[in-house]
Amino acid sequence: MARRLYVVAAALALFALPLAAQTGVAGKWNASVDTPNGPFMLVFEFIVEAAGKLTGSLQNEFIGSIPIKDGTVNGNDITFKLSIEGGPNGTMNIGYKGTVKGDELSLTSKFEGEVPGGVPAEQSFKATRAK
Repeated sequence: MARRLYVVAAALALFALPLAAQTGVAGKWNASVDTPNGPFMLVFEFIVEAAGKLTGSLQNEFIGSIPIKDGTVNGNDITFKLSIEGGPNGTMNIGYKGTVKGDELSLTSKFEGEVPGGVPAEQSFKATRAK
């Protein structure tokens, strides 16, 4: 009986390791993106679900809260998309890729389709874990 319990506990620990690694991005992250009108403050809130699915939202005082779409976590790497309604040319779709290292998240955003005036098509920035 004790041997069976040991085997079950070891198996659970092995299966939990990938999930523990994937939750490293979970929580709130603060970022600032340079724009032609000055810094634009952002708050990302990430939720890691089963099988590496990433959900959550982006919040900003001007644009409100936008849900994350098509998010994935693979070890320390993440990808997700945002769709922002009401842009100058309709809906703006932005893809993100990032890597978590401790309490720092390096992100690159890339507009899909037409880019609003004065905004770079691709931009890299850092976010820090909210404490």
